Amino acid sequence: MSNMARKLFLREIKNLKWQRKLSTSVVLRKDDFIIKSSIPDIVIPQNMRLIDRVWSESAGYKNLVALESAETKKTYTYTQLEKNTATFATSLLKKFGLKSGDVVAVMLPNCPEFPVVALGCLQAGCVLTTVNPIYKESSITEPKIIVTIPECYDNVLKGLKSAKIQAKIVLVADPSKTLPSDVSRYSEVAESGEVDFALLDKVEKKGDDVACIPFSSGTTGLPKGVEISYDNLMAAMSVMHQPENCFPELAHANFQDILPIFLPFFHIYGFVVGLIGHLTKGCKLVTMAKFSASLYLDILKNQRSTLLYIVPPVAILLGKHPDVNEKHYSDVRHIICGAAPLSASDVQAILQKSKRDIEFNQGFGMTETTSLGTSTFKKTKNVDFNACGVPMANMQLKFADPITGEAVPVGQSGEMLIRGPTIMKQYHKNPKATQESMTEDGFFKTGDLGYFQPGVGLFITDRIKELIKVKGMQVAPAELESILRSHPAVQDAAVIGVPHEFYGEAPKAFIIRKNGLKISEEELQDFVASKVAVYKKIEEVMFVEDIPKTASGKILRKELKKMYA
Repeated sequence: MSNMARKLFLREIKNLKWQRKLSTSVVLRKDDFIIKSSIPDIVIPQNMRLIDRVWSESAGYKNLVALESAETKKTYTYTQLEKNTATFATSLLKKFGLKSGDVVAVMLPNCPEFPVVALGCLQAGCVLTTVNPIYKESSITEPKIIVTIPECYDNVLKGLKSAKIQAKIVLVADPSKTLPSDVSRYSEVAESGEVDFALLDKVEKKGDDVACIPFSSGTTGLPKGVEISYDNLMAAMSVMHQPENCFPELAHANFQDILPIFLPFFHIYGFVVGLIGHLTKGCKLVTMAKFSASLYLDILKNQRSTLLYIVPPVAILLGKHPDVNEKHYSDVRHIICGAAPLSASDVQAILQKSKRDIEFNQGFGMTETTSLGTSTFKKTKNVDFNACGVPMANMQLKFADPITGEAVPVGQSGEMLIRGPTIMKQYHKNPKATQESMTEDGFFKTGDLGYFQPGVGLFITDRIKELIKVKGMQVAPAELESILRSHPAVQDAAVIGVPHEFYGEAPKAFIIRKNGLKISEEELQDFVASKVAVYKKIEEVMFVEDIPKTASGKILRKELKKMYA
């Protein structure tokens, strides 16, 4: 980033700052039941390249470590990260001959090389698509270059052959490993070579241009490609860094936040919030290629982690794991949980073990909202941990009858709709799905059922497509799961609806017991029955070793139905 660009950006940001009291209140427009953020709308920086925004404040922490692999111990300083990113961008344009808008697919686990490839792709004006490295060949679509690891190489070749696509392959591999002759080695195209700044300065991808195409989680259907624009990313960065919900503090020579990051970078939560949002503040990210409880707990204790971004399965682990104690939280200021609903009892279990004054924040976001939507603001008093925050800056909510589509009064349950500058451009090559997902006045239909309680926040009760119909009555699996997880002998739980001769459907629970503890099916059924209406009782219980979930922690109920129903 040039000095002039940095000065212009900092001047623009300075003009956006003002003093205001932190508040959890919202603005209600009674005429159309719209719930607005209590934060005044902010101006999103325009006519600025995303890469310049990422490095805009890096002068104060260039020599600090940006990334460290928990497995290999490989590190990049911010100086190295910025240089390697520009080197890879140059290679895309000169060595590989890519043009503006060409797609680069990244099939990598979390590692220091991931942001080099992702940010380098954007700096070159290419379109980034992030793919889970465990996906099979059918998930790979139309890239000009695929960056992956040797373990995925065979799947990539099968995918290219099946789709009849010609793409070049770059492998992130150990220097001592011999690679096939038809691939490029990451270190040769990113860690060595000259940067052509004159060429990169000509790249003008911004505004409504597509920046990346991540995939939706696919919990209720096939994953869809989601087109996220540069405007979406710039808006997300501006919104998440507002004082009310900016959890990292800007690094300098004598301070740096430390974040252990297992949230997959190929998922929108890990990429936008975890990666870009924290590199922009100079944090040290300790990357985990795959979540391991023992490794994660070791990082918490020995790296003196200050920020934790987690998902419900990890929250449950932190609250119930016998080895977790206050030493794991010695430097932690904030814990932020997202991706799926979490019960208040799970939160309290974590806070009781920490024995410190830690802020626990929750939020709501989706791939289609560039991961942002609502958040529990910092310094909020008397937080209801069953809620997941209030609208962030520039974001609006309303709720609609899921059958008629008519808006319902604030406080009444309905499908949650959300509007704001982070809403996706469109679904990739799927105009029908795009049209069906949007209202005429620009609200995105989330597919989530919930309600908003003024003075408290947003409550998500379940996914519309996952509701269980018992004798015509709707039962939310998430409610039953929260109750089941509160039992002292239960490690985790999932609930689905299964066919029933008399009821139509009935709830069936899948339970992971805590180590060494015994509990019978009848005991759990009675435990739930004592807390819910008769029609919500658990009809069947199955004890299992594992519950299938997405990388972001959402229960894959469709897989449970295939496996057990």
